[in-house]
Amino acid sequence: MRATCLRNSITTSVVIGLCALAQGLSWAEAQAAVPDNSTKSSVHASAPPAAERAAPSPLLPAPGASTIPSSVSLSPAVAVVNCKFGQTTTQTLTLTNRTDHELIFEMIAEDVIVKDGKRIFVAAGETPDGIAFTAVFSRKEVVIQPLQFASVSVTFTLPEDTPLRAAVALFRGSTKLSGGAIKMTASLGTLFTFAVSRNFEVESAPLALTPQSATANLGISQVLTNTGSDPFVANGIAAVLNQAGDIVGKATFEPQRLLPGERLPFKAEYSTELKTGHYRVLASFQYEEKVITSSSDFTVP
Repeated sequence: MRATCLRNSITTSVVIGLCALAQGLSWAEAQAAVPDNSTKSSVHASAPPAAERAAPSPLLPAPGASTIPSSVSLSPAVAVVNCKFGQTTTQTLTLTNRTDHELIFEMIAEDVIVKDGKRIFVAAGETPDGIAFTAVFSRKEVVIQPLQFASVSVTFTLPEDTPLRAAVALFRGSTKLSGGAIKMTASLGTLFTFAVSRNFEVESAPLALTPQSATANLGISQVLTNTGSDPFVANGIAAVLNQAGDIVGKATFEPQRLLPGERLPFKAEYSTELKTGHYRVLASFQYEEKVITSSSDFTVP
């Protein structure tokens, strides 16, 4: 089958020594990233493109430039796919090695399921009608020399009637890196999310407020649950109103991605000290083309 899917993507990086992650945990960065551009993807022949066969350009700093921190980065970090059951999507993944070590990776795929409101990563083939089992990589092992990069293409097919909406294409590292007295491996992955029916629904818990004190600002928190069948990114803002209904200030919630069934707390902090009086917090979240709003009153003694 030849199919075309719309996809958005973003980039992620890991700084070795500061942000190097133990194997099996390093792709969690994708959970809260926000897509910032879109391209089209289509099925093509499985022969690796030229960019996958070699990485000829060393990533050396320019003369006189400051030393670049050791890091490993993957692009894109998230691929947002809009398609139908049975369709395929192909994405080229590029890993950049800005360390002085040769790095070896095995290419694997895992399903992302949601249980009790939380994400769980499951090996390909262990979930009925899983997406990861359909993954086809242009190569299974990648060796990247210091200050080089390499690209691998992966193709997923969304199984008919699968309840899943996410999978991870993972560069699973086997090279041991020193982190002080601890040896670690660097594993990074791209999160693929699939929207099929555009059924975007959310359920919100009551607003929770933490009063300001001599040592802390007003805290604002709200738990959102994706009750629809497709994933989305929620963006939120909270406005603080005085007793007269005038806005005295605002606070922004960090955007987060919610898979179907996933439940996440959104937190914000109001950075200005409030005077004595009665106030109301009005919190609004936008997801896709919908908005949900709730409020809570409080008093500053």
